[in-house]
Amino acid sequence: MQDDRVTAELAREALGLLPTLVGSDAPGIAAEIHRALAVWTRSGGSYELRRVLGSDVRVRSWVEERLRQGEDRNTPGLGSGYSGQAGDPIPVASATTFVCKNPVCPSPDTWVRSFMGDPVPRCSGCTWLLSREA
Repeated sequence: MQDDRVTAELAREALGLLPTLVGSDAPGIAAEIHRALAVWTRSGGSYELRRVLGSDVRVRSWVEERLRQGEDRNTPGLGSGYSGQAGDPIPVASATTFVCKNPVCPSPDTWVRSFMGDPVPRCSGCTWLLSREA
C-alpha cells in the first residue's frame, strides 16, 4: 500500500533529523523507529510506525508539516518528483535519493531530498554522511 511506504519513508527521513528535533531524546526514539521499521519490513503494516511517529509531539509535528509540504507542492507521497505547469515542455525530474554506503552499518538509512537546499543528514545507524544513490 502506498500509504505504508510513505510512512516508512517518513520514519527513515525522521531518523536523520532526530538530534535536531528532539535533542537528547534522539537515541531512544531512534531505537523505537528502528524496531517499528523492522516490524514493517516483516509484516508490511504501518500501524507500529504511525504509533511511534505520533508518540512524541515534536516528531508528530514534524511529520504533519512534512506531509503538508508534499500537499502544497502538489506532488505524490513524499514529493518524489516535480511536476511542471500545463504546457511546460520540461520533463518531470526525480528527487535525489541518498543512502548509507558504510558496508558495516547495522541499520543503513535512506533519505530522499525534497528541496535542493536541504542538507544531507548523517546515517542514524553509523553516523556516516549519506551518499547519493547510484
